[in-house]
Parts: sequence; C-alpha cells; structure tokens
Amino acid sequence: MSNLLRFTLRENSTFGCCYFSGGLPPLFLIMIIKDITGLNWYTHQFNSAMLGLHKITFPIGFSMTNSSVVWGLVIVSVISLLMLWYVLKNITSNPFDITITKAKSRSSEVVNYTIPYMISFVAFDLSKWQDLLSLIIFLGILCLLSIRSQSIFINPILAALGYGLYDCSYTENGRAKECVMLSPKDLTTNDLVEYKKLNNYMGIIKD
Repeated sequence: MSNLLRFTLRENSTFGCCYFSGGLPPLFLIMIIKDITGLNWYTHQFNSAMLGLHKITFPIGFSMTNSSVVWGLVIVSVISLLMLWYVLKNITSNPFDITITKAKSRSSEVVNYTIPYMISFVAFDLSKWQDLLSLIIFLGILCLLSIRSQSIFINPILAALGYGLYDCSYTENGRAKECVMLSPKDLTTNDLVEYKKLNNYMGIIKD
C-alpha cells in the first residue's frame, strides 16, 4: 500500500465516512425486502416420471418493483462493507500502548442508530427520484453530523462483530487522557492495550 493511501485511510473524515456507511447495509436490506413483490419460479419437466413426479417447481429469484435501484443498493452495501473491513484492517497500524484506568460501555445507546432505520418503515417509494434524493440528503447530513460532532453513530454491523463503544480514561506515557474507544473486546480497569487515535474524541483498540 502506498504511503499516500495509508495517510488517506488515517484521515478522520475518511474513517468517519466508512464507519457510518458501513452501518447502512441493514437499512438497505429492509428497503430491498419491502420492494419485493413475489418469487420467480422455474418448472423443470422430466422426460419420464421420477419418484412419481413429472415436473418439479422451485424458486429462482425475487420479483422487484424497482430492480435497478435495488441492484444499486446492493452494490453500495457491498462497497461500504468492503471499505469498512479494509479501514479496520489497516487503521490500527503503528498503535500506541496505553493503560485503561476507567471504562464505561456506551453500546447500549441503540437510539443513535435506530433513527435512520425508522425511515424504512414510512411511505418510501424507490421509483420516485424525489424520495431517493431525499434519502441521499438525509443520510449525507447524518454522516456529516457524525463526523463533525461528538455524536457517535453506533454501527450495528460492528456491534454484531463484537465491537463496542466505551467512554475511557487512560494513561499514555504517564499522562492522563480521556477518549471514546471503539474496541473489539471488553475493556476493564488496568487493561494494557494498544490503540490508535482517530480524532480529538475517538480512538480504536487493536484486536
């Protein structure tokens, strides 16, 4: 990986965008399910009866009202997940040693990521460009707020993978500091861990 790409991956806005967008595939999945109108069936006719059957019918796919938009959501979801995986894999290079002095879990604050999911249960038509544009603007504003403010968007994908958010007090080189930590393991007092600073208020613990 080039030095320029490593630097780009470490920029706060890049991580924030990947962290936010990586939590959207479940929302898109709900929207895709709502767009399904039925199943596509295939019938195979046997030349001769097999086990008393002359034909067999089985589903081969779904019928969608807006298949092009659905495929777009699938592609965006895959790209978002790949970006999140790539950033998480590389963001913790050259970590710093710290000692946790206090840790309080914030992972129970599920309201922070249920708000975006509420829009999938209101009247939303994927065939209308106005609705799609409104969705893009809404998610864009939400992403910007999560990057620019200290309002952490709790990523349900990372939560499912075992990551949690913690309000931490810690010592680094003998200096007392505080930070919100994204960690793949439970944090307790006196834990010796390696971490990488992401911005002025958030860090990530190396697995």
